[in-house]
Amino acid sequence: MEHETGKVKSLWKAIDILDALTAARRGLSLSELAVQCGFPKSTTHALASTMRDRGLIRQLPDGSYAPGMRLFEYGAAVSRGFDISALARPYLENLSSLTGANSVISLFDGENAVSFDYAVSSSGIQILPEIGVRLPLHCTSQGKLMLAFLLPQKVRSICKRRTLRAYTPHTITDADKLLRQLSEIREQGYAVEDGEYKVGLRSVSAPVFDADGTVRYALTTIGFFRRVSSDDFTNAVQVTVKQAQTLSEALG
Repeated sequence: MEHETGKVKSLWKAIDILDALTAARRGLSLSELAVQCGFPKSTTHALASTMRDRGLIRQLPDGSYAPGMRLFEYGAAVSRGFDISALARPYLENLSSLTGANSVISLFDGENAVSFDYAVSSSGIQILPEIGVRLPLHCTSQGKLMLAFLLPQKVRSICKRRTLRAYTPHTITDADKLLRQLSEIREQGYAVEDGEYKVGLRSVSAPVFDADGTVRYALTTIGFFRRVSSDDFTNAVQVTVKQAQTLSEALG
């Protein structure tokens, strides 16, 4: 894996190990970890031993490695700092009530979109949102919304470094086509996902601005809508945009 000049390479490698263990959702042996990260086994062992001693990862009875409790402590500290969670809760619940679908709020963090809270509708098929994981940027409404508010050259840079994977037959995998859609998203003020990440799943995301006018969050309605031209989805778009605007006002 390539790293930027001037960065601390050992720290980059440690983060790569954490990323691999988090994505695996199971213990990884030293050999598996070395292969997934692309490091020599000796380097992987040295890093893993140090991280284990500091509680960042733990070693399971079979010798494999998994994320450690120190990460949970860090995550809890970060969560306590998210006043947005408490502030957004009424908007999430109201959104689900008005649309009959699930609602999600996501954070834009650098080049990532991460969902961190949600409300589940009491009607229809229940969908459990992916909370605390980095969402694909090119095929989710949250990700496309984030990209739409970045400079085009920044988007191209991200597309070069990240594979535009085809999750479904509807996924946009061409960077130029994606850029054209992002321009439309900026103009209309919201982003739509039409079965691009998961077949049959549709969502709409609207931007939530913080006090300095930066698009910091996305408010999303997600569900198994029949089609994006249906009356219920059109209603979801209108309500989601309105709730995002109101939440932006509450943030100052």
